[in-house]
Amino acid sequence: MAQRTNLAQQVHHRILCIGALAVALVLAIPGFAHARTFSAPTYSSPITMSADGRLIWVVNPGGDNVAVISTRTNEVITRIDVGDEPQSVAVDPNNRYAFVANAAAGTVTVIRILNPRPGSFRARRQRTLVTGAEPWNIVASPDGRRIFVANSSQNTITVIDAQRRRVGRRTIQPRIVGDVNLQRSRCNEPDLSRHFQPRGLAVTRNNRRLYVTSFLSFTGPGGRQASDTGKVGIVCRLNINTRSRRIRNYRPAQRIALAPRVTGFQVDANGDGTPDDTSAFPNQLQSIVLRGGQGFLPNIAASPDGPLRFNTSTQAFVNVIDGVNGRRQTDASGTKFRNLQLGARDPEPGKKRLFFANVWAIAFTDQRGGGNAYVVSAGSDLLVKLNVAGNGRLDFTVDDDTTRYIDLNDPANPETSGDNAGKLPQGIVINRRGTRAWVVNFVSRNVSVVDLQSDQVIDTIRLAPLPTPGSQDEVIAVGAEMFFSSRGNFDRPAGALVQTSERLSSEGWQSCSSCHFEGLTDGVIWEFGSGPRKSVPLNASFNPSNRDEQRAFNYSAIFDEVEDFDTNVRNTSGPGPIPANEPPVPCNAPFPPANVSPTRAFRATHGLIISDNGNINEAPCLIPSLIPIPNANRQQVTVTLPGSNVSVPAMTAMREWVRFAVRTPDGPFTRRGVGNRLSPALVRQGETLFSQAGCANCHGTSLFTNSRRLPPPPPATEVFTERTPPPLFGNPVAVQFVNSRLSDIGSFNLGVPGGGNEIGGNVGADEITNAGGTPQDALGRDYNGDGRGNGYNIPSLLGIHNVPPYYHNGACETLACVLSNVRHRTANGTLPDRLTSARDRARVVAFLRSIP
Repeated sequence: MAQRTNLAQQVHHRILCIGALAVALVLAIPGFAHARTFSAPTYSSPITMSADGRLIWVVNPGGDNVAVISTRTNEVITRIDVGDEPQSVAVDPNNRYAFVANAAAGTVTVIRILNPRPGSFRARRQRTLVTGAEPWNIVASPDGRRIFVANSSQNTITVIDAQRRRVGRRTIQPRIVGDVNLQRSRCNEPDLSRHFQPRGLAVTRNNRRLYVTSFLSFTGPGGRQASDTGKVGIVCRLNINTRSRRIRNYRPAQRIALAPRVTGFQVDANGDGTPDDTSAFPNQLQSIVLRGGQGFLPNIAASPDGPLRFNTSTQAFVNVIDGVNGRRQTDASGTKFRNLQLGARDPEPGKKRLFFANVWAIAFTDQRGGGNAYVVSAGSDLLVKLNVAGNGRLDFTVDDDTTRYIDLNDPANPETSGDNAGKLPQGIVINRRGTRAWVVNFVSRNVSVVDLQSDQVIDTIRLAPLPTPGSQDEVIAVGAEMFFSSRGNFDRPAGALVQTSERLSSEGWQSCSSCHFEGLTDGVIWEFGSGPRKSVPLNASFNPSNRDEQRAFNYSAIFDEVEDFDTNVRNTSGPGPIPANEPPVPCNAPFPPANVSPTRAFRATHGLIISDNGNINEAPCLIPSLIPIPNANRQQVTVTLPGSNVSVPAMTAMREWVRFAVRTPDGPFTRRGVGNRLSPALVRQGETLFSQAGCANCHGTSLFTNSRRLPPPPPATEVFTERTPPPLFGNPVAVQFVNSRLSDIGSFNLGVPGGGNEIGGNVGADEITNAGGTPQDALGRDYNGDGRGNGYNIPSLLGIHNVPPYYHNGACETLACVLSNVRHRTANGTLPDRLTSARDRARVVAFLRSIP
């Protein structure tokens, strides 16, 4: 009996061993196992870490590749070519595949990882999947079964089956399951024709919820443009089943609105001498990160109502959603949101006072209980440290007006200066122990390695070489730095007495990109000096077919050169002119002209243009918007990149960046197999109707606008104001404009209650401006009876689908609304109305959406 028992036990043992061996063999076959999952919720980012913590993947948009970094050595192991302009990367937890979203190509590159060990790493591109127009972000579910892609222009989420498996004798590679149409979903209510523009992605740890942000905000119920409380941020929750290969099991389930919040800053809004609270609405929602039961959303909040001041315009919000793992989610920002700018008011001892411009990403040192969060301030080149309470509340590290920051671009620190400087950080990843962070910096083309125990930069990893000295690429690289930075570090000539850092805004508060994401628009209607105006997308500043051809700037043709905006750097983002109660500073030869005083109120401490005698210690006498002199190629501060001996003029470089580097985003694809595709037939029919209706009379040529600037400076006979001769009615602003570039389609006060040209919705901004602190009437009509001043500068239609809202005052949030305006489509009654049919207007909308 004993022998039989032992024999039986041996047989049973062998069976167990054989079974275990079989399981082990299955788990050892790459692509056929699910032994590992991510231990935390996943989120989209340009930089990500493998589940085992040994590899970091980071995209390089300028080089069209993705770099793989060893976390042990902080060295680039390899670079893998992908598609055009990669913006986000995701990896599955079993180190089988990496997936890269290529925004300009409209594709996802699938990379097969053959050997994930850092010392013998091997990988190759396996296939390319067409997902839709402008796939900006991508995320893997924690179980690694599914990949989700946010196709920003297509308004869809592509679901990819990330499993590699065998069906009979065939091996099935990662493939597209289908597409979720967010535009036609409950998340886009109440107007399903609005452009949802999906961007940030995050998946809960249990793989049951996918969260998607709408990049730009929409007007809320009863909201109006140019109001601090007029718009709301939107997040969509999708219910998902990562084990299902049916697209119907990935469904939009809830629309979560993020309300405006009081900023904590004040301004005298009505001129009564008493400061008033200001509010801002969350906007430019690039990312969402989940921790515990909450979602955290860093964003560039907007406060557009006047008076327009740098410290009451754009804010550094982190909004919070509660209940992300449950059935219902709520906006918890009322008690848990943080305006990070409040924590910059009193810096830690030994540090500059720097505000936190353009917060873009967030990461946590742990997933439960107390800990820390680090927020990426893209404009200021900073990491902002926060305490995280057990209930998930974010607090400053010191007190109510002080929180720690880590400077990635400090010229006084060898670890962050020269080739080690981190410029334009846009993504962060933290290791599982919460001791180290890696931050990708796009302008400087490197990764900063940060020790989170000492909160110091300890290493820098170069992703790509800097441009060749003296090349046009070098000029454009400096221009990008000027456009995206809220600070700026400039060459310091001998004898300089004024600051050569932080000249781009007051204490790093904001940058050009605060309102012009990637050179496009934040979708906000601001109370500018000429009136309520949308941040104009800069992709159509110069004709893509002829970069020497430029349109007039602003909706009222008040600027004709990129260099004119140096006044915005000084007076809007900067501290403003010298107050009247302070003595003006001298400005010297060769300017000013005879009719300009030899003293001027410009400060020598800010701006890019300096005195025309080349003395950096003196301000220019004049920075005119139109006449009497051009601003291009004037004396200006310079920047020398690491490893170069060429001093690049900073303002000229910014112009060249706008001229050559701002890409027009693609419209929705028409190709078969792409979700929410445009109908090619409707596009063709719409193009014909566009021409027949006379739209090309104003929106002709390859720039899709007839607006062209006159050679600067324009003749004085072309420049007018509504104050000369004196106005017959109203109190118009005294801003110069080029009248010959204005066209009147009857859009003054459009979409404004009682405006007389109703289009429905009534969300347009009133035609007044309080930018200077005193309400005045906006440009757009002839106040003084001289026959000039009626109408607006014709905008371009390039990429028009991706840059809502529409009209100068934001009266329409959709293109369908624009075409519903009879006065517009008939050029204020001068053309026959050939678009009376709603079906025909829908065809023209299809054509407009297709224009790249």
